Order: sequence, then C-alpha cells, then structure tokens
Amino acid sequence: MTGETDRLPPLRTCSRRLAITFAAFREMHARRWCAYAHVHTGDGAAAEEIVTAVLGQLGRQWPHVLRRPSADAYAWSSLKGHLAAWLAVRGRDSALVTAAFGCVTRLPRECRQRFELLENRMALYAAITRLPERQCDALVLSHVIGYSVGQVASLLGTDESLVRSHIGHAKRKLGSGPPVGHPVSGS
Repeated sequence: MTGETDRLPPLRTCSRRLAITFAAFREMHARRWCAYAHVHTGDGAAAEEIVTAVLGQLGRQWPHVLRRPSADAYAWSSLKGHLAAWLAVRGRDSALVTAAFGCVTRLPRECRQRFELLENRMALYAAITRLPERQCDALVLSHVIGYSVGQVASLLGTDESLVRSHIGHAKRKLGSGPPVGHPVSGS
C-alpha cells in the first residue's frame, strides 16, 4: 500500500493541476457559451449570468466532472439545463429568431439589402428553432457559434459522423436559403 501512495502526486499538485485544467476549459468555452446563451435569451447580461453560474457549479464539481465519460458533454448538459431553467422561469421561448437583428448591425452601412437580409435570416432562424433539438444544437454550435465538428461532437457527447449527419439533415430540412450565419470569431 505504501508503494502506491508514494507514486501519487502531493495534494497541492493535484489541486493546482485541477485549477489549471478548469481554467483552460473555461477559457475554451466561456465566450462561445455566452454567445450561445445570448442567442437564446436575447439578453447579454443574462447570458453572462447563466454562463457564470454554470462555470461556478462546474468549478466546484471539477473533480467529479473529470470522472464523467465526457467532461464536455456533462458541462454542455449543465449549460443547457441552466438555460432551459432561465427561459422557463420567465415563461419565454428561445430568442433565436431575434438574434438575426444582431447580424444586421455587423453589415456595412451602405448595404441597401440589409432589411431584406434581416427578413430572410429571421425566417431562417425561426425555422432553425423548429428543428429537432440535436439538429438545432449542431447547426447553431457549428455555423453560428463557430465550434468545429469535433468540438460539437465532444459537447454533445457523440461522434463527428453523427454531428455531420445532424447538420446535413438540418440543412436539408431548411432547404436552400440565406447562409446560416457567421461564427463568433475567436478560438
């Protein structure tokens, strides 16, 4: 028994490693999660509050989270739960449709077709909200938020081929139309 404990790193080292892994996880996801929550709440401050609450909970449970089959999928499920609870308490549905307004503010002023584009995007975003949940999430995470297919697969706790399938099915259901959106820039 003593031989086994001699090989274990000191507790301080474990705590430091846990803190470093959580900081890296937070750095990788916080900005995009805020964008995702903002798309669904329509409120930047609320999105930040939701993400802060989720990350706080995950930070307190980090050793437990790392023992899950997929830390990303567990964390994503927690974010989705907090977001659903926030919407339910307020009796609201996803604000994905109104997210199209944010796209117009990023267009050049001289663009004469921006209101037509806005109208098309609003119709597209409304259609996206009617997709099955996994297709909606795969499409929004990859095409609006900017995650790679591999990152989406990790978040959803599935493999890349299934994510590509969800995205393909979603695009076929939506038919041809304006582009889904521009991913959030960053890592």
